[in-house]
Amino acid sequence: MASHIRPEDDPGSEAAESVRPEWLRPAPEGTSWITEEGVRARLALKGDAPPLRAAPHAAISEEDYVTTVKALRRFVRNAGGTITP
Repeated sequence: MASHIRPEDDPGSEAAESVRPEWLRPAPEGTSWITEEGVRARLALKGDAPPLRAAPHAAISEEDYVTTVKALRRFVRNAGGTITP
């Protein structure tokens, strides 16, 4: 995951916006541990992921999806932009 974080990213503040305080408890050295309630929330979200992903992908083959993503990345590069993994 660290290879996907850019210097300007602030994962801590982004996580703080999307994680309820009762899902984590402080741990040594400024880290956090997931609570039992946090584990339940994570599993519930994980269960929701397939249908959430399926809706936008409906009637689009995996091959077409990959081709589209590759084409969009090339489009960005051609326009002078950069793609981060």
